[in-house]
Amino acid sequence: MRLKMQKRLLAAAAACVLGLSAAGCGSAGNGGSSVNEIRSYDVEKYVTLCDYDGMEVEVSGDYDVSDEDVIEYINGMLAYYPGYEDTDKQTVENGDCVNIDYEGKKDGVAFDGGTAQGYVLEIGSGTFIEGFEEGLIGVSVGDTVDLNLTFPENYQSKELAGADVVFTVTVNKIVKKVSSTYEDLTDEYVAANLSYDSVDALYNDTKSYMESSNEQNRVAAERDAALSQLIANSKIAVPDGLLDMKVDQYIQQFTAQNCSDGKTLADYLSANYNMTEEDFKTTITKEMESNVTDELALEALAKAEGETLDEAGFSEYISAAMKSGSYKTEEELYAAYDSDYEDGKTYLQQRYLLTNALTTLVDQCKITYTGADANEAE
Repeated sequence: MRLKMQKRLLAAAAACVLGLSAAGCGSAGNGGSSVNEIRSYDVEKYVTLCDYDGMEVEVSGDYDVSDEDVIEYINGMLAYYPGYEDTDKQTVENGDCVNIDYEGKKDGVAFDGGTAQGYVLEIGSGTFIEGFEEGLIGVSVGDTVDLNLTFPENYQSKELAGADVVFTVTVNKIVKKVSSTYEDLTDEYVAANLSYDSVDALYNDTKSYMESSNEQNRVAAERDAALSQLIANSKIAVPDGLLDMKVDQYIQQFTAQNCSDGKTLADYLSANYNMTEEDFKTTITKEMESNVTDELALEALAKAEGETLDEAGFSEYISAAMKSGSYKTEEELYAAYDSDYEDGKTYLQQRYLLTNALTTLVDQCKITYTGADANEAE
């Protein structure tokens, strides 16, 4: 486990409306209109779609994977995952890379993620919580020390946040970081440092990963370009109160997901993003404006195409959502998207229909690929 807290990026409404972005509960600032009035709009009164059958769409990118692409990717990976050679150095100094075993205990009991053997830590990197790396300076190879430390109050694990713990650490050896390139690799080095049996196995696995990733990028790029072109060529107006309701949904769900430990939204935003609630709402509103326009266009498209719910397809969609979000049951997933405006299952059914509508749109477009190599955008 990486013991230094990793702050999550603000995944606000910038996520595409078709993704499983949050939709929470609360009272919309809609100027007095009821939720039912806002949600019962006739999309055809607000959206006039262009003639999209055969619409020409340009997508920037070449999504093929060449040998040069694979080697470049491996070289980039090697820069992040260097090899190590043993040294004769006996005393740890700042900047050293040390091979250690450690076990963390809270109230005398080992906690999950706090134990490892043969872990290589660069002293001074700030990888672990404050005091851990500093406590190893001056320790000799072969020695074991107890480090009495305290986790940060805002640590990601509720059980460990602000907790006093003891790490028992053994310094196995001091090692030297060795940088390599693809041309330097041997089967022995790859097996010892990268968990592959051979250089060929590393290459083939990397190429397979890149091809899969590029295919996902290609599909996403086609969908984004097609939707953008559809919106640019169509006439779209936003029903009164809809934007306010969507912003309120997002903020309420964000609060429910991140402030369940008793902290207020203001506390959470200040500690994690150095933002005020006003700043947060402004950011969400700006991004949600685009999402609402996307959604209206797709609602009109779904209606024009007569999209209906396919139970088998929806089941696959839900399974993918559960896997992506680590939900154990469908009920748990639906509960995460339940709101005062609609129940979670209904919400996800709507997302599924809009996703299908976008797929239909892409299939009807004439797509031309232009511009830079797709790998450069990763």
